[in-house]
Amino acid sequence: GQHLDLIGAYRPDMREADDEALCRARLFVDSIDTTVGHIGEIEIPLSAGTISRDDIVADFYDPRAFQRLSNDEITLFKNGGGAHLDLMT
Repeated sequence: GQHLDLIGAYRPDMREADDEALCRARLFVDSIDTTVGHIGEIEIPLSAGTISRDDIVADFYDPRAFQRLSNDEITLFKNGGGAHLDLMT
């Protein structure tokens, strides 16, 4: 398995990974509220129908779902960032 950690793209028009990476991976985000509708990494493929909202497994507010299902699985974490993370650090 592999893990992709995407932390650089933060605007609605920015992406770090292509559609194939998102389709092949199990998707995790820091917060649904700061990624869906705000970050191009997630919003562009959602709008195009490449992925669906159901493809996003969990965010930090549902840590029980943060687990690998197999040793061969590709996981992808998109950090949308936000002031709430600044407060935590």
